[in-house]
Amino acid sequence: MHCVESEGGGCVTRDPKQGSWDAFALLHWLGAGSPTSILQALRRELEHHRDAYAVQDRFVVLTARYREPLRGAECQPESATPLAALLPRVVSRVQTRMKDLGLWRSDFEQLVTALASEAEDGLSDGWLVHMTCFGDPYEIWVATAKEDERQVVVGMLTSLPTWLDGGPLADEHVEGRLRNRTVGSTTTLGVIREGTVDTRWIPIPIEEF
Repeated sequence: MHCVESEGGGCVTRDPKQGSWDAFALLHWLGAGSPTSILQALRRELEHHRDAYAVQDRFVVLTARYREPLRGAECQPESATPLAALLPRVVSRVQTRMKDLGLWRSDFEQLVTALASEAEDGLSDGWLVHMTCFGDPYEIWVATAKEDERQVVVGMLTSLPTWLDGGPLADEHVEGRLRNRTVGSTTTLGVIREGTVDTRWIPIPIEEF
């Protein structure tokens, strides 16, 4: 984290295990993302996944984006979960969700199996480290993979669904994020609390899933 705070995207070096993390992240997206976005963007995301340089570039952009917000946020490790324990839960979630959406076909099953195998190959000894911060963004999840006798960072998540033991920000964190958010003051995403927007007054169809 110290490197990201000082160097941003300059911390990222090419690592084949970034592809394994990208496979895990794709499964995570299939399990948690908008069904509409999945239908529209899946082909593009898979093409991106096949390009090792594109995978690395995405990580560079993410770390560069969070360089400023993480400065002074005072993040520290809170807990760590083996990625090998999370992967079966992600795969099970994707299977159940795609079946519920009517998208589970033989070709989709082959895709999920291939992504899971790729993720397992590179992340079997890795960890997902939950880090909490005293300031915005308040929490992040850092993915590591084993290289020789040490753990190297291969990816990062900025949110985790409840079915992977994530949860909503505490009220005081949400209020703090809203107070700290001014125009141009941060590049992280804002927070919209449930019930803030009355959907009856939005002249567009709201997706339900």
